[in-house]
Parts: sequence; C-alpha cells; structure tokens
Amino acid sequence: MSARTFGAMQMPLRLAVDARVVTEDTRGVGRYERAILRRLVHRDDVSLTLLVNGPLAFRHRGRLGRTLGSDNFRVSSHVDDAIDVVWHPANGTFFPSSRPSVATIHDAVPFRYPNGDDAARRHAQEPFLRSARTAARVIAVSQFGADELHDALAIERTRIDVIYHGVEPSFTPGPVDALPAGLAHGSYLLFVGDPIAEPRKNFAMLYDAFRRAWPNGDGPRLVVAGPRAPELPGVVAAGEVGDDLLDTKNTRMRSLYRGAAALALASYHETFGMPLIEAMACGTPVIASQASCLPEIAGEAALYAPPDDAGAWSEALRRVTEDTALRVQLRDAGIARAKHFNWDASAQAHMHLFHSLSA
Repeated sequence: MSARTFGAMQMPLRLAVDARVVTEDTRGVGRYERAILRRLVHRDDVSLTLLVNGPLAFRHRGRLGRTLGSDNFRVSSHVDDAIDVVWHPANGTFFPSSRPSVATIHDAVPFRYPNGDDAARRHAQEPFLRSARTAARVIAVSQFGADELHDALAIERTRIDVIYHGVEPSFTPGPVDALPAGLAHGSYLLFVGDPIAEPRKNFAMLYDAFRRAWPNGDGPRLVVAGPRAPELPGVVAAGEVGDDLLDTKNTRMRSLYRGAAALALASYHETFGMPLIEAMACGTPVIASQASCLPEIAGEAALYAPPDDAGAWSEALRRVTEDTALRVQLRDAGIARAKHFNWDASAQAHMHLFHSLSA
C-alpha cells in the first residue's frame, strides 16, 4: 500500500524526521538530510513533522524554514501517536517511539575506530546500537556501507536498503566565480574535510605525498576546505564552506571544485565520499584511495592509489597536474559518472521505503 486511504482519497504519509542537525551540520550527514528534506517539503504525498530537542519546539520553525526553503512542516519535540513512520537520518535514534522507524546509518566508524576511553566509546556507539536494535529498516549509503553495518552491528541484510546519495544540480562545469584570496584557477589541489579531527581522511599521508611530489615547494598548493587546517608549508586554509545551509547554489564550494587541478580524496575509510561525486560533476579530476567504498562510487572515473602508499600518491599527484590528456580523460569520465547519482531519485527511493512501512 503506497498511502493510507480515506474514502476515495489517498492520505499523505505522516512522517516524523529527526531534524536536530539540519540547520547547522556542514558535514556529509547534514548535507544529505537537507538534500532529502528540501525535496520532501514540496511533495503532496507526505505530511512532515520535524523533531527537535527542548520544550519550545516552535522556536526552531523559522530557522528550519529558511534552511529548507519552505515552511510546509510541523515542529515537535516528540513523536505522537498519529505519526505513520519515523526517520532517523543521522545514524542514531534520539527520539523514542512505538511507531515503525527507518534509520540511516552512514558508517560504522565508532566501531571500526573505537575511542580508547570507555565512557567516550559507549557514548559514541550507543545511538548506533539503538538504531540497530529498534529500526524496522536501515538505510546504507553504499554496498560497502551495507556490508559494514552487517559485519559491525550484526544487522540482518534483509533489513538494510542501499540508497545512494545524489549531486545537487548546481554542481556543474563552468567558470570559477569566487576563490579565496591568492588562489588562481588550476593552481591548487583540493582536500575536503577536517584533517585534524578525522584521521581516517588520511591527511598526514596525503601531505607526505604532496611534499615528495614537490620537495622544493615549486608545485601547486594544497587547499583544505574544512573547519581547520594544519599550519604547514604549502597548505592553504579555505575555511568551513557551509554553502548549502542557505545557498542552494553552493557558490563557494562549486568554485573550489571548479578551480582545483584535482580533488585528492586519500581516505582509508569512507562509505560514500560525497566530495568525490560533487567534484566529478564540476569536471574536476579526482584522485582517490583504492579503499572502502571509493571504487564502488567512482568506478573507472578516478585515478586510484593505495591509501598507505605515499610514493604512489606522490606519483599520482604529479601525473594529474602534468598530463593534460589524463586530466581531460578524468574530467569527461567524471562528468559522465556523476550523472548516475541524483538527489531526486534518492528522495523517491526514501519515500518508497517509508510508504512500505505505513501499510
């Protein structure tokens, strides 16, 4: 049954969504939730209730509406009995309910790389474990991610649905609109993420490879788009680029992609790698680790190197910056590959799953 029936009318699905991170999280989890919700708020087959913490839930309405570009939703601090399905899009389950629930678990990082402190480890792992215990269905963002959830959290494969992320239509090839001061088109390599707080992003190895490739400092610069960057020779901090919190054109992030000689995604652990597909959609060559989900997502459209081999990465960085034919090949293949990932299709797949639980 795709929707509840009242007489001859199809009633909208009453969906409650954990919206705690919607207005502030600039990481992949926040970008994902905003991408889906910005599509759901314009549908007539769903009635949204956004869940926030605290007794004065209505105070969040204005900011949520500005972020999503619509006020077509209710706001609440709890799940009431009229709800058909609850969606927990940020790994953990933080709003208890007796209603059927779907949890998107983006990765198993707290289990693959557990905190050495017992209390901190339990704090990080428990929301994931609660989702694994209570969700009727779990969304993974890649086949690699689904395998991880099965292995690390013992979630039955029959409960896991793989739904890929998409690419916003604003990420396209085109002119570079605005770059940080001192940067020119093609003069830098781009790293997206937090190189300090997220060791799995493998920045230390990437920087080693970067210095090996240009030991005299006469090559491109290494730009970090993230909340912080180490103060190292050749490294430029572009800062946190949270364009999509309000600017759905993604102007600054798109310019950083378009202007880069290549995106360097050296992670040894990802379950989707959103910058990879966004860069490809902008026509930017991508160098990626031959690890985790990245070959699954990028296919044959990226240049790969092992995540533990700085020598191979050094060679790859030099090849991409010096070989014009290779850059053109990667650009064309990347643009074609990115077309396989669509947020509208992803939102539709989410709705199909939610409806399947509402019968």
